[in-house]
Order: sequence, then structure tokens, then C-alpha cells
Amino acid sequence: MSALVHIAAWAAISGIGLWLFGAVVLRVGGAASLTVGLLLAADTGSASAALLAVPGALAWLAGHWLFAVRNHYYRSPLARRVFLAAMPRRLDPTRSWGLPNVPPEHRR
Repeated sequence: MSALVHIAAWAAISGIGLWLFGAVVLRVGGAASLTVGLLLAADTGSASAALLAVPGALAWLAGHWLFAVRNHYYRSPLARRVFLAAMPRRLDPTRSWGLPNVPPEHRR
């Protein structure tokens, strides 16, 4: 029983950490991985270096999605464009909110 409580406690701590810091970590780590992958691919011409950019782009998108779930708006215009124009509507976490949330830089 002690092991089950230990696992549940670690799961709760991990979930809280992901909720609080996951969006920042995913966005920054994803952007870094994407940038390094593209720079290495441009420098060496290696296709395997370009493959580093794919999980980086996915992590960057996941970070923006998590941010949008928490705050009801997108952190960057590029992420907003990707989710609203290129992704299926059901993946948009900002749809169908009763009260629209306006980003801080656009408030009057």
C-alpha cells in the first residue's frame, strides 16, 4: 500500500509541475530543438539533423496548446494562425468559451 501512495504522490507532483511549468518548458525547448535541427540541417545537409526539427516543432505546438488551455488565448500570433487555420477545429482549446479572453497586449 505504501508503494501505491508513493506512486500517487509522484503522479500528483508531476501533474502539478506539468500544469504550472509545462507550457514554458515545451515552448522554449521545442523552439530550441527546432532551431538547432534546422541550423544543423542547413550546415551539414544531413537529413537526420532535419529530423530533430520535427519533435521540436511538435513540442512548441504542444506548449502553445497547453498555454491556450490554461489562459484561453494563444501566446503568439503564429501559434494562433496554426491552430485556427491548419489544425482541426476540435484541437482549438479557445473555441466555444462563454466569455472571450483577450490577450493582455490587446486590452484597452
